[in-house]
Order: sequence, then structure tokens, then C-alpha cells
Amino acid sequence: MAEILVTGGNGLLGTALLERLGCRAIGMDLPGVDITDRASVTGAVMVTKPSLIINCAALTDVDSCQTNPDRAFRVHRDGVRNLAETGARLVTISTDHVFTNGGAPLTEGTPTLPANIYGESKLSGEIEALATGRSAVIRTSWLFGKGKGLLPWLRNGLLRGGELKVVRDQTACVAFVPHLVEVILEIVESGSTGVFHCVNPGPVTPLDLAFTLRDRLGCGTVRAVCWKDLDVPAPRPFYSALGTNGPFQLPPLDEAFEEWMESL
Repeated sequence: MAEILVTGGNGLLGTALLERLGCRAIGMDLPGVDITDRASVTGAVMVTKPSLIINCAALTDVDSCQTNPDRAFRVHRDGVRNLAETGARLVTISTDHVFTNGGAPLTEGTPTLPANIYGESKLSGEIEALATGRSAVIRTSWLFGKGKGLLPWLRNGLLRGGELKVVRDQTACVAFVPHLVEVILEIVESGSTGVFHCVNPGPVTPLDLAFTLRDRLGCGTVRAVCWKDLDVPAPRPFYSALGTNGPFQLPPLDEAFEEWMESL
């Protein structure tokens, strides 16, 4: 039987975790397991008998969460509750959107104020997980890997040429998936519980990243826009850059960017 069950195993982070963990883990995702269905979760746990569940299952479309809050809470709150109630140790992934605004990197002790339904539903899941006393919550932001996430999206848009509209009024941090995976495993091996902020440190806007990429690639045109210009349903946090007072650190943004570029 697998030692670790990774829910949301088909996503960017889930896939990377499974590749790193090898035979120690088994991944499940829809339609094989639906975390919003208690019977489905119970069945998956009976089959795999894990000592640890890493929950990467999520609705990552922030605007869809805003327009369909019931679904967002079913996945992000009820789903986490179902996983927590299995008795296995739980590590669940959360978001910087549990914050609205700040003026300096936000640490684990900073009071939360969700920016939108996505953030509100994820925070409710954090509460469900932490209530067990044996869970870890990992808050992260703007994941990217070799071919998926914010930086690959910007790069692909620039390589296509033409004008790329990029948001200037949202400051957060990125998380390079290989780095995030290693820190998650450090937390797992340490047996730590509680809340952990895990990003590549360095507050940045999508516009900053686009300009950096444009200069490196030498192609494409970047036009700065604001979220209000895009007329999307969900408000975004103006500043949600995560910092940490804990022992688990990812490499800085510049190092993550260079490693990602070298991998292409």
C-alpha cells in the first residue's frame, strides 16, 4: 500500500509531487476520487491505507469561484473536512488570497482577510484542517513549472509576438514547483503542523515579470493594465506577498527564475 495519497494528482503540483515521491505515493483525481464526496474519500483511503494525505485538489479559477461559491466551498472546505476526518495526517495547500492587502511580506501570524470567494473558501479549509491538531497548511502563490503557470504563460505570449496585456496592480510572490515540492517534503519529514508560507521570496507584479522576460527574450510588446480594466468577477488582493518566520525556506525569486530559464 502507498504511504502517501496525493489528491489532485493530475494538477501541476500533484504531478510533480508524484514524480518526486515515486513508489511512496499514489495519486488520485477526478473521476477516480471526489474529495467533496465523503464516501468517495472513504473508499480511496480504504484502498490505499495512507499514513499521510497531501491535498492538492483545488479550483484554481478565481473568477469561477466568485460566480459559483457553493462549488468553491464544497471543494475547498467540505473536501478538506472529508480528508481530515479520515484520521490520516493531512497536508493541504492554501493560498495568498486569504489576505487582501499588506505593505510588507505577510507572515504566518498576520491576521487573515480573504480577498475573494476563492480566498474565503480556502481559509475555511485551513480551519477544517487545523482543527485536527495533526495537519499542516501550506500557503503559496503563483505556481509555475517548466511549461505551466504564470511565467510560462507570459513567455508563450511574448514569443507569439504582438501585444501582451499584463496586470500591474497585484503584488505577490511566485513559487517554482520543484522548489515547492522539496519544501513540502521537508515539512512532511519533520512532522511539523500548523501554517507555513512557502514561496520564492521577492515581491513582484506580473508586469515586472513580463518586462524581465521581454528583455531576456528580445521579443513581444507589453502593455500594463489594471484588474478593473479586465472586468473580471473576482477582486484580487493588491498586495499579498508572503513572507515567513519559519524554518522552511525556498530559494529567492532570482534563483528560481534562472533555474526555470535553464530548464527550457
